[in-house]
Amino acid sequence: MIIKKRSAQLNFLGQAALKKRLDMSHLKFNDVENNYFRSKAGVSGEDFVDQQLARYEHPETHFIIHDLHLKASSFFQIDNLFVTQSYALIIEVKNIKHTVEMMQNPHYMKQTNPEGKIVIMDSPEEQLDKNIIWLRDWMLRRNWFLPVEGVIVFTNSDSHIIPNNCRYDIVRPRYLTKKIRKMTTSREVLSQEELMRLGEEFLMNHREYEHKALHVKYNLNSEDIITGVECPVCFEIGMKWSKRKWICSNDHISTNAHLQTLDDYFFIFGPEINNTEFRRFFHIKSKDVAKRMLKKMNLIEVGKGRWRRYRKHLLT
Repeated sequence: MIIKKRSAQLNFLGQAALKKRLDMSHLKFNDVENNYFRSKAGVSGEDFVDQQLARYEHPETHFIIHDLHLKASSFFQIDNLFVTQSYALIIEVKNIKHTVEMMQNPHYMKQTNPEGKIVIMDSPEEQLDKNIIWLRDWMLRRNWFLPVEGVIVFTNSDSHIIPNNCRYDIVRPRYLTKKIRKMTTSREVLSQEELMRLGEEFLMNHREYEHKALHVKYNLNSEDIITGVECPVCFEIGMKWSKRKWICSNDHISTNAHLQTLDDYFFIFGPEINNTEFRRFFHIKSKDVAKRMLKKMNLIEVGKGRWRRYRKHLLT
């Protein structure tokens, strides 16, 4: 039973927003593009695992949570959590192709393509270590004594995995449910009622994750970012507002193209915008027009007068 679905793929959406608004000649463009493709692959891999879990009929009472964000000694995020009366299983998903080697002391992951190029990445083993410790701490503080385990799933069929001495099982998506079935045990730590209460406590303590503004991550200035409203038909950036509608140079018309552009702005510059910044980014000349548009977009108003800012609701 899935009690929390996966949140919007904010990292992927953010990288996509920045990629289309950064000139290809910019020094940071290759970094942004590489991160965009990595995040896109991650989304694809997570979707594949989600499908496997959604179809799986487990013999024990259980629940599944996607994108759980909690605070123990620090905030931590678990992409996939499978919880039964006997254990909690953290499922770490990676979608990486070519030869992938798990390294220890220190932990990192080494990817080697057919041409011999090596890319060093963060270790899913180390991430699992941290998440298991933090989840155990979080539960112990609330008098939940459920064992916590982990598994790593590699979803890309075009990959050769060298586990070395990895402490966790590494499986392909189609074997994930088989791995879970083998973990079935008669030693129940929680009653069915307690299991449901634990699920409710997870949901009550979950906090939507707010990503850091991408201009900070990449050390970009506002002048680096291409401004203007994107046409939802031909994807040209720079639509003009005229007579209550947006028009691009190809004569495509939209009444709400600014909504996607506002999401782009929030991903790149953070969760707030004021009237002046809205006019600059959306190419609107009139302060009153900008004010009317901002008030119609389901934003949270913060402050008054010249200090008024408009804050987005968290994407879920």
